[in-house]
Amino acid sequence: MLKLGTTKRQAILTGISRKGYWRLSKTLATHTGMTNEWLEQQGLLSIRTLWMNVQGYA
Repeated sequence: MLKLGTTKRQAILTGISRKGYWRLSKTLATHTGMTNEWLEQQGLLSIRTLWMNVQGYA
């Protein structure tokens, strides 16, 4: 998380949390580190973009 831009404090708090991965996906550390651009670079598809293509918006 630190390499992705999350502060050290937020990374530690997220790392020691007892919450599940779904709850952790909504934390500040996750949002600042794992941006949409980063997820795209990892090869993940955007559900929003796929939906817009199917609906004819894009």
